[in-house]
Amino acid sequence: MYIAKRIQHGKPRYTLRQTCRNQDGGLTSQDLADLGGNPCRFIEYPGGNAFYITESLMDHLEESGVDVDPDLLESLFWPFIDPEIRRAVETFHGRSRKTVKRTKAEEEALHRSTASFDKRRLHYLKFGAMDQGPVEAMPAAIMKDLAGKCRDEIEQYFLRHEAKLEAAELKSYVFAAFDLHRFFMGILAKKMPQALDQERVDRHFLEELCRLHEQLFQDPSDSRTSSLHPYLVRYLIHFFDNDYLHTTLLDDFAKDFMNRHRFFKPPPPKPLVSVDKAAAVFGLTRAEANRLTRRSLTQRYRKLAHTHHPDKGGSPEQFVELNDAFQRLIQTLGKGD
Repeated sequence: MYIAKRIQHGKPRYTLRQTCRNQDGGLTSQDLADLGGNPCRFIEYPGGNAFYITESLMDHLEESGVDVDPDLLESLFWPFIDPEIRRAVETFHGRSRKTVKRTKAEEEALHRSTASFDKRRLHYLKFGAMDQGPVEAMPAAIMKDLAGKCRDEIEQYFLRHEAKLEAAELKSYVFAAFDLHRFFMGILAKKMPQALDQERVDRHFLEELCRLHEQLFQDPSDSRTSSLHPYLVRYLIHFFDNDYLHTTLLDDFAKDFMNRHRFFKPPPPKPLVSVDKAAAVFGLTRAEANRLTRRSLTQRYRKLAHTHHPDKGGSPEQFVELNDAFQRLIQTLGKGD
């Protein structure tokens, strides 16, 4: 059961529907109740934060032979409940829902029954990525909301979720949903479609639009099958009335190019001074230096540093030479104090 929304004479109109089987065993939709332009009139507030669906609607459904689930009906009308009450009780909303654990076979069946077009739309709405990678390997849990639903209910599901997209995302969303990148080679096809030949992109989009109309939306019993299905018309508008989402791909390429072609390179590491020269700086032979302990070498270094420090009137070059000699000898000294 679901609430379908359509625009009639420029105004929204709502219908309570359910997915059912047709004579051929396929899935189709059946109208249960006309909710008019404002489903809010079927919600009553007895006081406090309580609410319930009107008895008139419940009676109508029962008289029509519909097995009514009050919790499901309340969840369908949830978007139309008074915002203040919705905020007050949203913590408890949906708590009674149970998580269904599917077997491997059930997950594989869900993958087979979900159209690739639907998988790509789900992937973008979930992750916001044009490069969808192996979308066929997408977790089955992402597709659970489409299980057992007819095409009309599936499209109503996507209408609700697409309404949350920003206008700047719509063309990129359509590009990914219609899998248009497969007609082009290179990274630009998945990362920056605005850099592609737009006449080719437009042509492939229209071809895919017609193919999907015939594959998913065409009703053989409908004599008006030559017209594009209303559910697909919105994608024409999204695609041709918007620009692609801005990407930083070219900026990233430029930065990478500059980093790889910089003339500046860090200086090579300074070669270590020899042990003999380091010992001479301290006025010692190599043999004498080797007999020093770390403590005695450090004491000699401090005395000479006091003399050669630039702040004490010493030479900066001699001070640097002293530090290099000290570091070199520290590396060669044996252990012990």
